Amino acid sequence: MINNPNYPLRSLGLFILPLVVCLGLMRSVSLPNEKARPPYNSLIIALEFVHSAVDVANTLEVLSREEIMGLDRVNYFDFIFMAVYSSFLSLFIYKLGVVSNQPAVKSMAWAGLIIFTSDLLENVMMLSITSKYLDGGMSFSPYTSFLPLFTWAKWGLLAVIFAWLGTLLIQKGSLSKVLSLILFIPGILLALAIVDYFSWINRFTTSIFLGFIILLIFAVCFRKTEQYQA
Repeated sequence: MINNPNYPLRSLGLFILPLVVCLGLMRSVSLPNEKARPPYNSLIIALEFVHSAVDVANTLEVLSREEIMGLDRVNYFDFIFMAVYSSFLSLFIYKLGVVSNQPAVKSMAWAGLIIFTSDLLENVMMLSITSKYLDGGMSFSPYTSFLPLFTWAKWGLLAVIFAWLGTLLIQKGSLSKVLSLILFIPGILLALAIVDYFSWINRFTTSIFLGFIILLIFAVCFRKTEQYQA
């Protein structure tokens, strides 16, 4: 049962439905990801990590106008996706704090709003860049100056939050201990990406999606006992 008091986080498992729908909408747009500039394996990720007009040109000049407009459509769908995943993250943190009777944990629910805001501004910057490129623009300042700030704020904070949640879950039951170890992976890969960007950046961004899968599994399986152990 969804509202079983012994499984107080199970209702959050319902987020899998809108998350899958959003991902399906974004994947419904056919993008030639094989054209992504090295080291990226995704055009969207390549656009997120542009730092200069040269990066913009290298990312977009290999694409047709229709393909660039496809990138825009994915970003429009992403506005819905970011609202869903950040809401899930905030509610997960808040409910975990309630169940564990830890007000400090509840207060960290604001992190979802910061991540949402970063992702929102990141998308605005990317849409501004593609619009200016399609209009024949050659200079993309200030968008290329602000985009890295929002991009790294989003990805970096997600990695930090997952690692922090890992430190909380590792104190609980046996299943939680296993899941918590996986939550440390994004932080480890982030550190490796900082040291060797080209080798690790794709693995790092992919690991963030793994983090959300782990939280969904925990939400469904978490069983409340006197020790609040899963």
